[in-house]
Amino acid sequence: MKKYAMVLVFITCLWMVHTPLHAQVEQRKPLEDFYAEYGYKSLDEAVKEFEQQMKMKVFLPKKLPSLAFTHVLARVNRLGGNENVELNVEYLNEHVPENHFNVDIRPAENKLFVHEKRIIEQVRLKSGGKGKFVKVPGFHVFIFETEQWQYRLSMDQRVSDHFFPDELVEIANTIDSE
Repeated sequence: MKKYAMVLVFITCLWMVHTPLHAQVEQRKPLEDFYAEYGYKSLDEAVKEFEQQMKMKVFLPKKLPSLAFTHVLARVNRLGGNENVELNVEYLNEHVPENHFNVDIRPAENKLFVHEKRIIEQVRLKSGGKGKFVKVPGFHVFIFETEQWQYRLSMDQRVSDHFFPDELVEIANTIDSE
């Protein structure tokens, strides 16, 4: 009888230890919701807002890096007032965080100054303009201008084995002003 009681106690203990608790597990927030908290929205919405505010048409690259992206989100970023506005476009992969490509566009009249010692290389574009590869920790960055806009293309350096910085020049060459 004692043997049966011990087995019963043992089974009861096992049952109590292995019974799943019904604690709430916090679900991971969708990527869109996380970015929405920082003002990101659909690409079309952000481009429309930017063009209305700037009263000029903006052109996006026709080519993208040869990496997989799951999301494209954008926002109009007001950096210290209405005269310092830029369009930030983020190409992201929810499952591969290093697949991260940015296109930042601002009016050429409010262009970012790039110090000479940060310039790695200058490249001539098919439009005749020049672009600059700029030293930024963790990213390949290419900056160039059209008549109306300054573009900053950046790619996470962690994908260097799948993506070559020269691809940023190819992408820049697909931006038309027509």
